[in-house]
Amino acid sequence: MIKAVIFDMDGVMIDSERLYREACTEIVSRYGGTVTPELFDKQMGLKMEETQRVVVEIARLPLTPQEFGRMYIERFLEIARERLGPNPGLVELLEFLSPRVKLGIASSTEKSVIMEIVEQIGVGRYFQTIVGGDEISRSKPDPAIYLHAASLLGCDPEECIVIEDSPNGIKSGTAAGMEVFAVLHDENRHLDLSGAGKVFENLVEVGEYLRRRDGLSSRRC
Repeated sequence: MIKAVIFDMDGVMIDSERLYREACTEIVSRYGGTVTPELFDKQMGLKMEETQRVVVEIARLPLTPQEFGRMYIERFLEIARERLGPNPGLVELLEFLSPRVKLGIASSTEKSVIMEIVEQIGVGRYFQTIVGGDEISRSKPDPAIYLHAASLLGCDPEECIVIEDSPNGIKSGTAAGMEVFAVLHDENRHLDLSGAGKVFENLVEVGEYLRRRDGLSSRRC
């Protein structure tokens, strides 16, 4: 019986990967760095402190990871405040799930950024717990963040569905013993998402599937 659904945020709940890419490209270009596909593929699903290190190293920036990270997040939030909204199907999916299961977010993004974004897109009220990457010592693909989210929700791992978009996130949810769905978007179609139990084009398809599926608890854990 499924009693909880735990969402990754970036790329799943919001179309943020392109905005992160835009912010990253601006900062890297400003400091004479080199922008490559590898730069974005290697940082997907990582904690912010690891993203900072990867970008500075690959782009050969004359900055410390911390200096890059501060400018990167500031620029991303500037862009997000102007243009970011919930992905199609998100609100309808949350409306369907919230009376039936508990809901959580487990994202590698820093907790403060997650909180700002979920309030901006108007979905904060749906979630019983939100875990940020800065609250967990081991980042995806380690299962720690999903196990912690499940513990806070009061659910066993096998009672949880994870909705992800990155190979590292899929590995994290799978290693935690949870059922994992993957959602496609323009930034991850070339990546190996085969570790997910099911792959969907978008959250609208996820909602359609779950409405047809038996096994969603009407008694939340």
